[in-house]
Amino acid sequence: MGTWLLRALMHLVMLWARFEAAVLPVEWLYSMGRASARTLFLWSPGIRRGLLANARRLLGPQASRVELERHSRRVLEGFSRFFVELLTAPNTYPTQDAFLARVEGLDHAKAAYERGQGVVGISLHMGNMELGPMLLEGLVQPMAVVYRKDPFGLVEAMRSRARTDHGLEEIDTSSPFFGVTVLEVLRRGGFAFALGDVGFEEGLGKGELYPFLGGQARFLEWPARLARASGAPLLPCFVLRDERGDYFARIEPPIEPEGEVREITSRLVAVFERFVRRYPDQWLILHSYWEGEAA
Repeated sequence: MGTWLLRALMHLVMLWARFEAAVLPVEWLYSMGRASARTLFLWSPGIRRGLLANARRLLGPQASRVELERHSRRVLEGFSRFFVELLTAPNTYPTQDAFLARVEGLDHAKAAYERGQGVVGISLHMGNMELGPMLLEGLVQPMAVVYRKDPFGLVEAMRSRARTDHGLEEIDTSSPFFGVTVLEVLRRGGFAFALGDVGFEEGLGKGELYPFLGGQARFLEWPARLARASGAPLLPCFVLRDERGDYFARIEPPIEPEGEVREITSRLVAVFERFVRRYPDQWLILHSYWEGEAA
């Protein structure tokens, strides 16, 4: 399917999804999302190949075809849930008090923030990566989300609406001066939140290769560069789902911006490894992520 046709089709799908979100109960939307995920797995060979390639790396060579496909469908279903929550935000999000009650490691965040040099919050395309910054509204100012525009305009419009509704600043990395804007947020003692993995296959060249779960995979180095330039620590943080589907968050000890950029990023990638290994089906990457591995 040509890229232009896929974009046109996705545009129509998203318009219809917005209409459904306005009139249907959220449980129906979740069920429809799961069904759509299973359909996409069957009818999109490119996405299926990428998911299966990642599953082979994550589950190991001993995993059966049935296990690989089950894992791949769960990733797609997690992505569909994230999409439904974005459509219906903030109605499907927990309250700020309920969320904060399920955050582990708040002491790490407090210690990093009280240094007064700003904080670079860093995560993965995992769980619900939009939720944390939104539910910190009013607790940290300024709060900025550093992001790369989604290739599908309606998704981007939904994300932007939800962020601005929660008072978040947006910093688009497609601007050649985005780093200056991030540094300004940090110099004001703010919190800049970013994702360290590469979310779109077409952008793989923007990351650098690092050892990751036995292979070589690309991760972004600019968060470490900006941490070094500002003195702000990198604060790994993840919003995940438990067995009941309820969200909780984990904040890891801050990574100091000491040493070379590659050394700092390597320490961060080691944290990423632990979380992807522990929650593999919540890592919402749909393309083949490891270098040189067939999709």
